[in-house]
Amino acid sequence: MANPKMVILRGNAAKAGHYPDEQGKTIAWPIGALHVKAASDYAKRRGYDPIVLDVAGHPQSQHSPQAKAALKAFHEDESVAAFYGFSGGGYNLRHILEYIATNEPQSLRRIKLVVVIGAPFNEGKKIFVPSRYNALVSKEAKGDSWQAADWEVIYRENPKKSQMPRGLEDVGTHMFGPDALLAGWPEG
Repeated sequence: MANPKMVILRGNAAKAGHYPDEQGKTIAWPIGALHVKAASDYAKRRGYDPIVLDVAGHPQSQHSPQAKAALKAFHEDESVAAFYGFSGGGYNLRHILEYIATNEPQSLRRIKLVVVIGAPFNEGKKIFVPSRYNALVSKEAKGDSWQAADWEVIYRENPKKSQMPRGLEDVGTHMFGPDALLAGWPEG
């Protein structure tokens, strides 16, 4: 049997000089910033085949290009059971889950894992817990066959300097969230 799939959402696009790659070089990110290997390797470690969308994370809304691409991937492949949002992609992930809850609530139960890295929310991890999205589903949509969503949430803001790769301690930590998560970044 094939592995389930994880849709991976990139951060915002940027010109050279803004966000470092894995070696600390501030390259251009025309299709959205993300350390793709770390995010993909994390998906594989968790038993998912990664689908990295080549769409930047800005703007953020239910109708943004990235949200539309993620929903298209979710609709076209029943094996998509996880989402990973980095930076701007993490902000879009909230909109994607809200869209599913209000427009196709029966699909919520397909989701098994939601990962958000580098997208700080005032509510923190609570904004991604399944009960928040179950509550958005109307009584009419629930009906007799309703099964509430129950996914795992991995939520991290930005790593600490101590979690940076050797030699890159003076580089901003934001872009290294996927790397820190892959290395075993503990919660809290």
